Amino acid sequence: MESGVRVPQQKRSIEKRNAVVRAGWELFCEKGYYQTNTAEIAKHAGVSTGIVYHYFQDKKAILKEVVTLYIAGLEERVLELLELPSDKSSLMGALERMIDAAAASHTMDRAAHDEFMALALLDDEIRSLFDSFEERILESMGIKLRKAGLQVQSLPIRLRICYGIVEEVCHAYVDGRISPEEFPAARTLAAAAMTRLLDESDDRRERS
Repeated sequence: MESGVRVPQQKRSIEKRNAVVRAGWELFCEKGYYQTNTAEIAKHAGVSTGIVYHYFQDKKAILKEVVTLYIAGLEERVLELLELPSDKSSLMGALERMIDAAAASHTMDRAAHDEFMALALLDDEIRSLFDSFEERILESMGIKLRKAGLQVQSLPIRLRICYGIVEEVCHAYVDGRISPEEFPAARTLAAAAMTRLLDESDDRRERS
């Protein structure tokens, strides 16, 4: 726990802290993190500046809490929609559905996505939160693929490459480099490339 910062126990105190977090989220997305100050967060939350410092050491601590909550919601949605195959024959279709789920998560809260990902490029602590999220998603994918009978060599490396493919397709879609009309074809091409990476039978065919 940060020095001098208290963890609320009473309902009213918890509500005040939550209000500060919500205010931070809204203002960071509306104005940007660097254009928002603690006094504005306090006013938006309907509390005094002293109350903000009662629960958070500084504005950066509020940001970390906000990003942690954003990632928790993102992770819940992705894992809920992460329908990987029950067997090898359904791999291609499952990967297409996974790309759909990832694209939906990227567009669900565009303002938050854009601001927090931009901050991750500038701040090591924020980037580490997203890196940890990526590791948890890759671990979950690996477990599901192994249960489906995919025992391909170097699976963690292959999964990391697949994750990069999904992120590139989703970001290109969100940024408009891939239009809604082009997205189905891009999804199919990406899923096909990922299938080749994850299906060990492709490796054997290439070596034969």
